[in-house]
Parts: sequence; C-alpha cells; structure tokens
Amino acid sequence: MESEVIPFPHQRYRVLIVEDHTAISEMLGMLVRSLPEFEMVGRASTLEQAKRLAGDLRPELVVLDWMFPDGSGAEFLAQLKAEARLTEVLVFSATASAHAVREALMGGAKGFVEKGASMTVLTDALRAVAAGRVYFGPATARTVEELVRQRSPDSTALSEREREVLGALAEGLSTREIAVRLNVSVKTVNNVRSTVAAKTGLHSIAQLTMHAARLGLIPGPHDTFERPVVPLPTAASVVEQHRTAQ
Repeated sequence: MESEVIPFPHQRYRVLIVEDHTAISEMLGMLVRSLPEFEMVGRASTLEQAKRLAGDLRPELVVLDWMFPDGSGAEFLAQLKAEARLTEVLVFSATASAHAVREALMGGAKGFVEKGASMTVLTDALRAVAAGRVYFGPATARTVEELVRQRSPDSTALSEREREVLGALAEGLSTREIAVRLNVSVKTVNNVRSTVAAKTGLHSIAQLTMHAARLGLIPGPHDTFERPVVPLPTAASVVEQHRTAQ
C-alpha cells in the first residue's frame, strides 16, 4: 500500500494511521472518518513512510501497529521523542506481549489496544488518547497490571503529596495544571513526580496511571474497560466482513 495524504480541517484532531495490512488500515480509516472530532490526514504502511508523514503532517494522534517488515513501533516512538513532537500515540496491535507493551509504554505511547478488542473499546481509546489520557484494551490492561505489580513496591512508601501528584498525572493533567490545582510551583510538581518515579520504579505516564488505579486514586482498568453483556464486533471481525464483501 502506498502512503496517502488527505486534506484536513484544522478544528479536528489530525490522525495518521500506520498499519501494513491494507484491510485493517481501511477499517481504521472508516472508523476515524465516522467520528466527528477526528480527521484522517494520512496513512502509512511502513515505518519509513510513517516517519516522513509524521514530520510532514504533524498529526496530533497516531494509530500505530507494532510490527512491520522494516522494524518495530519502538523506532517510530524513539523518533517522536527525539524530535520532541507533541503527538499522542495509540498502539493497535495483534502483538500484545509483555515485551511489546513494556516497550510501547516506555517509548511514550499513551494507549495500547489489542486487535481482538471491540470497536467500542477502540473508539473510546481514540478519544481518550487524543485528549492526552491513558487507555488500555482489556487484555492489555491485565498485562500492564502485572508489569506494574512486578515493578512497584508497597504503596505506603508514597506521601500524601506524592499520591496527589500521582493521581493528577493519571487524570491526564499537565504539570502546569497540577501546579495550579495543588497551589504549588511547576518545579515542585516535577520534583514530586521524580520522587514518585524513584520510589515506584515506574516512569511512563501509562505505568504511573496503572499504579494510581491500584492505589484507588482513579478508577481501575476493569471499571473502565469491561463492557456490557451485549456482544460487540471486534476489529478482527470487521476486517473479515470487509474481505468477504470484496
């Protein structure tokens, strides 16, 4: 599949889709186009295309598969970090192993949804991550819980101020917003965050968010991600329907 650039209005979240399977890429494009707050500005099927389009289009949200013939999503995240891009990343991948999830979160991804998740979960993930909040699919949430459990010590090590900052970070607040809420300086917030990271061994926003959920500072992953009893189509089933219709 060739890379594709699409005109976009500035009032919406600009979305770049990075996916090497054409049917899945088209399914994601249809979903993005169906949501009024988003506009798909481009699609890439290789990491090289993705890196170029991210620079040219400056999307606010990237939906990123993890494994490509020319590398892994970790390389793309590393480039975003090196260039200090203000771009949120939602990983949407069939590869939801502990290693892949850990790499994605440490690389700065705000969300990770497995391709077996429902379309409702994927839609919620798009909206949450575009707004700067952390989001995990149900299976990924269990993986992250286990990763955090292995890394983080007893919660009693955190002071009340540290818990306040951790909870605010998990809500998606910026450092400046936390400073205003707590009536402290930005420097104080940064210092407290560094202390929390040192005590817990957790550094990414996603990991800290899961830890905050474990402490009861925010709703836990199963409160957020478990869906009602009505069966919902999965991304995989939508792709299969798309192939059958062709």
